[in-house]
Amino acid sequence: MVCSDKWVVQLVVDQCALHGITHWVFSPGSRNAPFALSLDNHPEMEATVIVDERSAAFYALGIAEKTKKPVVLCCTSGSAPANYLPAITEAFYRNIPLLVVSADRPKAWTDQGDGQTIRQGHLFHGFVHSTVHLEDAISNDENAWMYQRETALLFSQLLEGGPAHINVGLSEPLYQSSEKTREFGRKILSFKNQNPSIETITYLTRVIREKKIMVLCGQMHPNPALLDALVTFSQSANVAVLTENTANLPHERFNACIDRTLNAIKKESESEYFPEVLITLGGAVVSKRIKAFLRKAPLVAHIKVGNEFPSMDTYQQLSHTVECHPVAFFDALNQQDLGLATHNFMGLWKTLDYRAKDRVFQFNPGSILSDFMVYQTLFNGLNEALILHMANSSVIRYCQLFDPLPSTEYYSNRGTSGIDGCTSTAIGFASKDDRKNLLISGELSCLYDSNALQLATHSNLKVLVINNQGGGIFRIIDGANTSPQRLTYLEASHQKNLSFAASLGWHYTAIKESKNLEHAIATLLASPQAAILEVFTDANHSPSTLKEFYTFVA
Repeated sequence: MVCSDKWVVQLVVDQCALHGITHWVFSPGSRNAPFALSLDNHPEMEATVIVDERSAAFYALGIAEKTKKPVVLCCTSGSAPANYLPAITEAFYRNIPLLVVSADRPKAWTDQGDGQTIRQGHLFHGFVHSTVHLEDAISNDENAWMYQRETALLFSQLLEGGPAHINVGLSEPLYQSSEKTREFGRKILSFKNQNPSIETITYLTRVIREKKIMVLCGQMHPNPALLDALVTFSQSANVAVLTENTANLPHERFNACIDRTLNAIKKESESEYFPEVLITLGGAVVSKRIKAFLRKAPLVAHIKVGNEFPSMDTYQQLSHTVECHPVAFFDALNQQDLGLATHNFMGLWKTLDYRAKDRVFQFNPGSILSDFMVYQTLFNGLNEALILHMANSSVIRYCQLFDPLPSTEYYSNRGTSGIDGCTSTAIGFASKDDRKNLLISGELSCLYDSNALQLATHSNLKVLVINNQGGGIFRIIDGANTSPQRLTYLEASHQKNLSFAASLGWHYTAIKESKNLEHAIATLLASPQAAILEVFTDANHSPSTLKEFYTFVA
């Protein structure tokens, strides 16, 4: 096989192949040309070429999220890898496996005035689980042994989740090729216990016995086994299970719209709803209200379950961490006598949930086209299986007001909750998923990530853009909504739109009247091609409509 004549490049590619990592998202450059030579001729490697490194990184994030396999990001030196940082932080906090392979000049040239040379060896310090620097040195058995060992350990960590970084110092010439004559792959396997010990479960049984228990589920991939285990656990009257749509755990016994439910709790009766034991699992939780609520609760114990960020103390009362798979944890608890028929805690919470749920679609938002009207119309009309991607800021918060659909999977960049790569991530995900994908986004998020719209369009992707002429969330946040700096500095008020997407191959439609909304959404979802529907809502009317909704369902 013909490849780059640089043995360190061959080593990195060999290690990727040996560990089953075959998809590369490649951004063109000169210093990383040796990787292009090796990828192009490799029978196992697949490459997607994207010029904009920031968009490329989020696109790779979407692929990794869908396939649950590591994806390689490869770029040239200098500012190029710096553009990966937003996506790397997102991957870090969501434990999504991304491998950055950044080309560099030899280490001797750092800080010596050579072009496109920065201190990039530890560029992602604090946000990657492992970093390795390789030099294009003379090949000998000792160097080969050291580099194979270092990269093998890095790959072992990478396969457990989260990002990693290989920085490769390459000297010129960069475009020489040769016939490959040596293999550089090496594996080092690590094994971790996924099951809680008998002693742990026995101890925790004593902690939670006869207590009021709240299980709070954060962001996760769909997991039928976990759903079954949680449903069994929730059969006990003492147990209330709270989820968000990003937890992908739909069930009638669970409270799925947390803010909607908390809105109905009167301050004088708040203590009745406090749990004694909190069990948390999964990633980020969107609701700020539940965080404030639980920080006030006088908990006996907060038990955090899972291998990611075991010491994260979101509710300021962490008392136990159990580093195991959540399915194994709840399966083990379900075998114990927990004495959980002493309180009707589940019924207490579900009564509020049912009351609000019955009133959601009775609420009349009026005739003026508001943000709420768009979401109500969309979720009222959805009757097909979807992959639903939610951009950040007000979009994901509005989506939490409507019960999750059992046939729909929900995804969002909630690791760092930024608006910067939502479109790129959705496009990357849709590129590996043949099902219908719908992205709901604010116009600022789409404009910020507009380079993503230049990527190859996929006919299974539809985008619903809600254009309220700025950052609409700042009109519904206390404090920001009355700030004299809101329009210019916070909201970034503007008159732009997404019509330019038509020149990039998207089918683009826009509406400004509520009478056209239902038909426009149905047409978007039925479109046989990649399509964008931009809905222009009334920025002044939307906050008051949301406030009226909360009053109506309370």
